[in-house]
Amino acid sequence: MKGIIVAVIATLICGWSSFSASRTIQTGHIPKVKIAVSLTPLSTPLFIAERLGFFVDNDIDVELIPCEGGVNCANLLQNNTVDYATASGTVALFNQHQYNNILILSSFVTSSNDIKLLTLDQLKINSLQELSGKKVGIIKSSASELYFDFLLISNALQELDVERVYLEPHEMVPALLSFQVDAISVWEPYGYKASLLSTTPVIDLGLKGIYQLSFNLLAKSPRTILSSTDKEILSAIYQATQWVEKHPSESISLISNELGVDPQQVKWAWGDYIFELTNGYTLLSNLQLQARWASERKIIEGEPIDVRSFIDNTAYIDLQTSGVIE
Repeated sequence: MKGIIVAVIATLICGWSSFSASRTIQTGHIPKVKIAVSLTPLSTPLFIAERLGFFVDNDIDVELIPCEGGVNCANLLQNNTVDYATASGTVALFNQHQYNNILILSSFVTSSNDIKLLTLDQLKINSLQELSGKKVGIIKSSASELYFDFLLISNALQELDVERVYLEPHEMVPALLSFQVDAISVWEPYGYKASLLSTTPVIDLGLKGIYQLSFNLLAKSPRTILSSTDKEILSAIYQATQWVEKHPSESISLISNELGVDPQQVKWAWGDYIFELTNGYTLLSNLQLQARWASERKIIEGEPIDVRSFIDNTAYIDLQTSGVIE
């Protein structure tokens, strides 16, 4: 079965590559842009759009720049290494606060179970309350920190005595397995990696559905990219999300190859992902909730950020109006 899936993907890629090449010849010069893409299954539509030629089909030449986590992707956007970046709404919020130049063009995937609060069975921590006096590994100013706070709030444990140990994404699992921290708040595929590498059962102290993670396409103002380019990129991502929904097995195989991981690792969390291009009320309300959290926690000083100021739905609405997006 695996051989058949690989063969199907290879055929599709070859077919799209031939079509894309002829398309390039016919249209001549097409815009070249760079997109910083987080190395996570959440980024599947971007990799699909590149591999199956959806970007070139929309007259856009895209180079994907892999990066570890949305924070690092946003940093590449801020230092002008790339033209676009993928990141969670939390990362976008903190970047807007710090630089006042972020734009969210669209969300392309959501998950209510991608982030988990993990500990090891042998540590005998069976509840959030038992984290009192313990160390928790967190990725600063990211969905990792937001999720942990939401868990504390939902359990009326805002004042819990916990030491936050700020780490990079790749440091989280080693820190847990070497007992440098007692728990980690982390997204996939790190949860699966922890389960795979640990010699003792990994326990999830989190709560599914308490926080909906959205992964978004970010740009930076003032714009140096034509608005038509935004539309072309979103159109390609939309095509990719449609393809992913129709071909889950092939998508899992492709993104597993891109990430260099076992397909079972991706499949483990795949059912929690909803791949859909959106820029509407759900995205807005989710960001407003995060803005209030950041203000109340005094992570961001002053009044909550007006999230409507950095959601740019121009390209998305144009695609809807023209019938490209259903």
